[in-house]
Amino acid sequence: MELMLQTNPLCYLKTAVREVRCQEETGETLVPDGEPDIATLADCAAEVYLRGKDLREGTVTVAGGVKGTVLYLPEDGTTVRCLECYLPFTIKVEHPALTDRSDVCCELRVRSVDARILNARKALLRVNLACAVTAYQAAAETFASMDSAIPGVEVRETVTQMELPLEMTERAFVLSDALELPAGRPPIETLCRSRCDLLVTDQKIVGDKALFKGTLTCKVLYRAPDGSLQRVSQALPYSQYCTLDREYDQETVAVLPLLTGCDIESEGGAEPRRVLLTAHILAQCLVSGTRTVRVIEDAYATDGQLEPEWTSVVLSPCLDRQSRVETVQAALAAPLRDVVDAEAYVDFPAQNRQEGAVSLRMPVQFRVLGYDGDGRLTAVTAQGEAGETMALAGNADCVTVCRLAEGAESIGVSGNQVRCTLRVDSAAYAQQPISCLQAAQWEPEAETGERPSVILRSVPADTALWDLAKSCRASAAAIRAVNHLEGDRISKETMVLIPVG
Repeated sequence: MELMLQTNPLCYLKTAVREVRCQEETGETLVPDGEPDIATLADCAAEVYLRGKDLREGTVTVAGGVKGTVLYLPEDGTTVRCLECYLPFTIKVEHPALTDRSDVCCELRVRSVDARILNARKALLRVNLACAVTAYQAAAETFASMDSAIPGVEVRETVTQMELPLEMTERAFVLSDALELPAGRPPIETLCRSRCDLLVTDQKIVGDKALFKGTLTCKVLYRAPDGSLQRVSQALPYSQYCTLDREYDQETVAVLPLLTGCDIESEGGAEPRRVLLTAHILAQCLVSGTRTVRVIEDAYATDGQLEPEWTSVVLSPCLDRQSRVETVQAALAAPLRDVVDAEAYVDFPAQNRQEGAVSLRMPVQFRVLGYDGDGRLTAVTAQGEAGETMALAGNADCVTVCRLAEGAESIGVSGNQVRCTLRVDSAAYAQQPISCLQAAQWEPEAETGERPSVILRSVPADTALWDLAKSCRASAAAIRAVNHLEGDRISKETMVLIPVG
């Protein structure tokens, strides 16, 4: 007859793809008619936007664009000029596990940026990009368990708590505001460049809503009527939510916001003192939670014949999470007398697996704009990195995300030293294969009276009680009770009574 088992479904998101792709984009920018020729390049900067994610069978294509700016000085060397260029790009990731129903979370980074003069009317901008793609696939497994004991059948169950991704959703929203120049600052003649940093400060789930709050820090570099460069920044708070497919209780949510576009313009008549900001943002929300996995990992019959059907399931739960703050420091190639602006481009961490550990490198490119000892406007670059070694099992993976802890405000320059503060979040995942009972046929045997009621056996030290009972087709609980044993193992060599009748 068929053994009656209770089925326990487990629905979760299976990580199908986790990859980082890097590529370089280049573009030329021309000096507009009526503007003076390029004499020297002062600095360059870049900001990346996500435009869309296209899913096909076996492929995900991430489309976006880079807004690049180049600051240059004409022959007179007095008034800085600004050139802009837009570099569209696509990044394609191919994997057989991808389908058009996959949920894809992506993150874009500018790893580094530089520029050079092609001729007096043209400059080349080169941007090194990176895109991290994580794709999830809806998965469901069914595990069998027993609510009550069946005479003549022994089962060994395990109960494990596992943290798994459960749902991913996203929402696009727009943040608009006006930035007022601080009192005493000169008005705006020309906007030179801007940068927006998104930070999530609070995230939680209430029912079927993922609530999150944060700030968008907008930093603007502009040229005043007297030709000087001025830097202003302002943090704009925001509060949003995403609607989930179901209600949750103790689960958590991780929100990753991305810029999909940004429009900045000055306002205020002949001498503008306001900057109008419109930022388009995509919030990607991943819900995770702890689920109880209860399975029958072994079974046998003490009475009759048991024919089990086994199945194997591989889960990849999160085993550990760590968050910390790291300071990255680097020395500038040449000191600056006055610092105007500073940028830090944080790359994705590089991993080097070692025996029982993983070594992390978190590179950062710094670009510091200022005036040198001769009063010339110039940019000085520096390369820094943070590093750490973490213990990690051989079958585990480490996923680390690092970003500026407080956006552009995390960057500081003192003398010939430049530094930034990174927030580093690490999570360890391990593949855990689970062999479990799926179904079983059990036929009790007829009573013959030929079977002994008890066996006396010499058992070596460190014998598992379950293995001993299975080999004798006895009950582990009965052996424990008759011999006054504790625990699941027999610690020393001894004679054991084994009831089998």
